Amino acid sequence: MSETSLPANFQLLIATDPAHYDSFKGLLQEYAERDLADPKNSSIWRDMAQLPGRYAPPHGQVLLAYRDGELAGCGAFVASLTPSLAEIKRIYIRPHFRRQGLARVLTLALAEQAHLHSFQTAGICTWAHNAAALALYQDLGFEPIESFREPDKAHLVFLGLPLAQPD
Repeated sequence: MSETSLPANFQLLIATDPAHYDSFKGLLQEYAERDLADPKNSSIWRDMAQLPGRYAPPHGQVLLAYRDGELAGCGAFVASLTPSLAEIKRIYIRPHFRRQGLARVLTLALAEQAHLHSFQTAGICTWAHNAAALALYQDLGFEPIESFREPDKAHLVFLGLPLAQPD
């Protein structure tokens, strides 16, 4: 994983053991309590109960971000209903680490990891009112695509980024 574009003193770690998934679960809980737009209808609760579940390799992966040893944020990708598309999700940056470029780095690192796992497209979805996230994703090259989720999620904005073919 390329760390040249990481903001100062940040490190990314691929989750590989139960302690990493416990850290991820803690961040998901924090995210659900602070920022989740529709907690009642979210799959986050099932995800937390079944970790590592769909986030485990080879069909998923979790990245944890640290700054000077302190857990700063997370993100993940999972296989989607479209076999060649990895869904990037659960990008969460703790409030005091925001506005430092970490969400950008996590998104790009997750796309890179999805590519290394032979996915051809990185997909992401968010609420239409999440202007900051939409601006970031579009700035990274994500473009509107058809829904890659269940039909009842059609109210979300779906974006995709083609990934280079594996070498």
